[in-house]
Amino acid sequence: MQALTVLEGLPSLAERRTDARSAYSQEREPLMRTVAHLIKPNRVWVHPDHTVETALILLRGHQLTGLPVYDGQQVVGTVEYAQLLGVSPETPVSEVMYREIPHYTPETPLRTVAEWFLNTRRTFLPIVQEGKPVGSLTVFDLLPEIGRSYDPMTGLPWSDTLREWGIEQLSQGREITVIFFDLDNFGAFNKRYGHLVGDEVLRRVARILVEETNPETDIVCRWGGDEFAIATLRRREEAGLLAHYLSRQIASIQIPDVDMPITVSYGYQGGKRTREREQVHYAATVDNLVNLASQECMLMKGITPARGGAQLTLPMQAAVEPRPPERRIRIQTVSYEREGRRAKARVYLQIENRVLEGVAEGEARLHPLIAEAVLNALRPILPPNLTLSLINASETQGETGHAVVNVILLWENGEVRQELVGSALMRDDVARAVAAAVLDALNRPLTRILESL
Repeated sequence: MQALTVLEGLPSLAERRTDARSAYSQEREPLMRTVAHLIKPNRVWVHPDHTVETALILLRGHQLTGLPVYDGQQVVGTVEYAQLLGVSPETPVSEVMYREIPHYTPETPLRTVAEWFLNTRRTFLPIVQEGKPVGSLTVFDLLPEIGRSYDPMTGLPWSDTLREWGIEQLSQGREITVIFFDLDNFGAFNKRYGHLVGDEVLRRVARILVEETNPETDIVCRWGGDEFAIATLRRREEAGLLAHYLSRQIASIQIPDVDMPITVSYGYQGGKRTREREQVHYAATVDNLVNLASQECMLMKGITPARGGAQLTLPMQAAVEPRPPERRIRIQTVSYEREGRRAKARVYLQIENRVLEGVAEGEARLHPLIAEAVLNALRPILPPNLTLSLINASETQGETGHAVVNVILLWENGEVRQELVGSALMRDDVARAVAAAVLDALNRPLTRILESL
C-alpha cells in the first residue's frame, strides 16, 4: 500500500496575511538558505566560437572548474575543465559545451541546487535572474553546506533542513504537521548485534521514510541518534494514518541473523488553525510542534514527559522485546442491520473463554457504527477513568486494488490525551475490516490491559 497523499488546496500568498506580514517582515527569522548565500560573480566567460584552447587557458589561469558560455547578453551553455581534457585545442566551444541549463535564480533553495549537481554529475552552474546572468555556483561551493546539513550515513538532511522547510511553509500561509519517530530499544539492539547492524537498520528506516512519502508535500530528516522526523502539508488526520503505515513498514524490516523485532514509536502534532495568527514567530511554531510530537512519541513508548513535575497515567507500555501476548482478543462475529436511515451494529469479541458484546445504533453509517460497537464491547475491560472515543473511520484505496480501512481513536486518561491510529486490509467483509482496524489501533494499550486481567 502506498502511503496516503492528501493535500488541501493551498491558499495564495495574496489571499492570506498580506497586511500582517508587511508589519513585521523586518523581524522575521531567515528562511531556507538559498543560492544568494553562495553565488559568485562571473568574471570571465567564453563565446561559442572560441576554441577549447582559449577556454582551458582561462580555466587554468583563474583556477576555475567551469565557465559560462555567453552569446551577447545570454548564457547559452557551460564548459567544465574535466570535460575539455583530451579534446582537440582547435575545437569550437559550441561543439562540446553543455546546452541544458536549469533556470535557477538567487532565490532557489540550496537543497534544490545540490540535488541537481548530484543527479547530473556536473560541477558548474550559471545563475540567471530576469533573463540576465548574475553569477555562478560550483559543486565545491556547496560541499561545506551539504556537510553541515546532511547525514552521510542515511543520506537524509539533519533537523535544520526540516526546520527551515517548516518556516518557509508557515511564512507562505500553509499549515504543517510534524511526525516524530523513535526506534524502540535501539540501544539494546546495538549492544546485542553491534553498530554495523544498527547502522544498516537506520539506513533501512531512512529508505522506507523516503520511498513512502511525497517530496512535494513532505520532508524527511534524521533528527539524531535513532530519531527521525517528517514535516508534511497533509492534514493532521492523514499524517496520523501515514505515521501508522510507516510504523508497519518499519516493523517488516528483515535483517539476516537478526531475530529481535524492529519497532518504532511515533507522535504527531499540527494541522489546520481555527483562526489566523498575527506577529507569529515561525521558528518557535515549528519547534513547538516538534516538541509536542516528541512528547506524544514518548507516551507511546511508555515514558512519562514531565509537566510541572506531575506524573501522568500512560496509555502505552514500554516496547520491550515484543512477544505474542498470552491473551488475545479475537473477532467472533460482526453484523450490521439497516432500516431506512437508521442502522444497528453488533460485535462479538472473544478473550479466551470470555465473550464481549457491543452494540451501537444510529444514523446508517457503517464504518462509525461498527467502530462504536467495538469500543462498546471493550468498555467492560477498560479502566473506569479511561475515555475512548472515535474521531474518524474511513476507507482508502491501496496499490493492490484492495481498500484499506483506517480509524483514528482518542484515548483520554486523566491528563493524557492521545490519538491512536489503526488500519486493516478490506477483502470481502467491510464490517469485519472496521472492527480489525479498531483493534489494530488499540494493539499496544490492550496488550497491557489484558495482562492485568
